[in-house]
Amino acid sequence: MKHVIVDFDNTMGVAGCDTDDGLALLYLLGKPEEVTVEGLCCTYGNSDVDTVVGNTRRICRELGLGMPVFKGGASALDPTSDAARFMAEAVAKRPGEISILATGSLTNLRGAAQLNPDFFSQVREIAIMGGITETLLVNGRMLDELNLSCDAQASCQVLGAACPVIDATAQACLPAVFTKDRFAREMGGDSWLMRQAEAWFDFMTVGYDMDGFVCWDIVAAAALVEPDLFDMETLDVTLNPRILQVGYIEHAPEGAPSSTIAIPHIKDAEAFRTACFSAWKRALA
Repeated sequence: MKHVIVDFDNTMGVAGCDTDDGLALLYLLGKPEEVTVEGLCCTYGNSDVDTVVGNTRRICRELGLGMPVFKGGASALDPTSDAARFMAEAVAKRPGEISILATGSLTNLRGAAQLNPDFFSQVREIAIMGGITETLLVNGRMLDELNLSCDAQASCQVLGAACPVIDATAQACLPAVFTKDRFAREMGGDSWLMRQAEAWFDFMTVGYDMDGFVCWDIVAAAALVEPDLFDMETLDVTLNPRILQVGYIEHAPEGAPSSTIAIPHIKDAEAFRTACFSAWKRALA
């Protein structure tokens, strides 16, 4: 059993904003034999932190979820927060037991380490989504990296953590595409989840000429719980805040400050989608 704290910029259902953080949470909730979600920490990224907190509390009300929700810092200048305090204290009380899924900016984790200097050695493992290994293209259109570039100092600390680190980079997530037709067929065209995702499907159709979206954050969640879905690449990465300001994950040259992380590569995209739909259905049943 994994005990997971989710730290995310959840905007599932917010007009014009990504749905993937909420889908990552639902995936974890659909794995009750493998995962207990200990709490939800909110960070900035997809939107401001107040929007993320309000939206997360709305989803918890609508789904009847009793887990606590904590507000994180509003920017990289605001590392200590209720969310950082919750993570720092939870990990200190149960060293080696708590895993963290972080799918937004990483400022709250930096704040937790300020409050508990042993934080990164006491965490069982950290799975993050973020970083690019080359120019990021979605349907031929270039995207900037978001998560790691929000707080390069925090990203550097997390990538260099003493605990195991899994990083679902943007390129590793590209096969995780879900089409609108398949999503509606699997989850129900008028279902609660389809209503949360529909605006994002429409956004991708207009903005990227795609009949679907890449579900970025779900890759990090699945890599934490179902590693057999992935081939894990071990990579020594450079710990340099300057290149992390654009979210770039560099293979560390000899002599550079570095750390070893694991990057999950989806073995079979259809098997991956099937596992996600199965977990989402169970979570909402």
